[in-house]
Amino acid sequence: MTTNRTIRHRAAAILLSGGLAAAVFAAPAPALPSRPAAPGQEGGSSQLKAEYDEVIGEEAELLDQLADAQAASKEAADQLADLQARTKQAQIDLVNAQLALQEAEDALERRLDAREQAEERVAVARDRLRRQIVASYVAGGDDDGLLEAFLGAEDGDQVGQALAYGRAVSGTTESLVGELDEARAAQARAAKLARQARQGARDSRDDIADAATFLSTAAQQQQQLVQDLNVKVLVEAQALREVQGRKAVVEGRINSMNTASDGVAMILADRQRDQPDWFPGAVTPISTPVPGVQIGSPYGMRHHPILGIDRLHAGVDLGGGTGTEIHAAAAGVVVVAEERGGYGNTVVIDHGSSLGTLYGHNSKLLVRVGDTVEYGQVIALMGSTGLSTGPHSHFETRVRGLPIDPRSVISDFGEDVDYDAVLEGFGGN
Repeated sequence: MTTNRTIRHRAAAILLSGGLAAAVFAAPAPALPSRPAAPGQEGGSSQLKAEYDEVIGEEAELLDQLADAQAASKEAADQLADLQARTKQAQIDLVNAQLALQEAEDALERRLDAREQAEERVAVARDRLRRQIVASYVAGGDDDGLLEAFLGAEDGDQVGQALAYGRAVSGTTESLVGELDEARAAQARAAKLARQARQGARDSRDDIADAATFLSTAAQQQQQLVQDLNVKVLVEAQALREVQGRKAVVEGRINSMNTASDGVAMILADRQRDQPDWFPGAVTPISTPVPGVQIGSPYGMRHHPILGIDRLHAGVDLGGGTGTEIHAAAAGVVVVAEERGGYGNTVVIDHGSSLGTLYGHNSKLLVRVGDTVEYGQVIALMGSTGLSTGPHSHFETRVRGLPIDPRSVISDFGEDVDYDAVLEGFGGN
């Protein structure tokens, strides 16, 4: 699998090139054998199956890793977007806090001015009070002076003047004292409110500034995380492309094996070109090649166990252990006895009347091309060569090379066949 060093190297290459490099695939697989295999040759494609299984496993793992990386990247990007939004809002709040602080400073200036005005009023009040006390002292300093002025009045006008003067002195003194107290209280309130407003604005501004700094730093770190995760996504995608390229090569080799397998159709079609048409009962006797074994996988469309796709299963599978004897379903001439693509070690027999049979995945071949075989003769031993998941015999019936359902040709699948007895019943022919 991909190492950390490889990931770093790939990431550097991606960042330098600004994109994904094209995948470079392995060289084409060696050509399949063109000469027939000798009887007993094991052949097969176990190595190819192992390669395919390995590349499928790698692909699945990389798909999971890529999905995880993409999910992590999206989550990090969402978190980054949230941090950026919060950072922007904090910066807006900071501007508002700075404006609020400026307003508090302006208010403080106004209150300081008010304080100065209050102090001026206190000074004026004190001066007026001082002058009033002096005047009172000059006039007598107490009620006796007022009384003397009253008693010394020569007429009614002087008496009225003395009374008015006394009331004025008393009222002015009380007013000045009240004004002094009020000015001092206003001075204290203004100073206190100014200090509180300014300190509150400063505290709010500092808190918001700290939050904005923290969010900005977190957003920068999150941005770096997003970049790292995006590089990881690119690396995983590149690794996946490489594995999928290897998979394509292996599948190409498998398809070439299938093409070789399909060559059987051309061999039989060419050989049977002038033979009479097949019809049920045209070739007798004919029986199952593996007595007593029921069909495990029938003819028809099925999901291929190795390729993982739906395709025609052109025959039937008859299970058994490695080395189980495979019998000729009917008398005929061997036209194929070799490793044949996905079929592995294969025997194909031409029975005349445009009918042929195929026996695939054998562990050992006991006949050669051109051999004439009898009904029931042992022609091979069961195995798991070619594209096979376990020991069994893949058996096909073909008319002029095209596969047809073996159950339309043979009726005794699963029965214990005594080939000699059946042959005697046909007069030994």
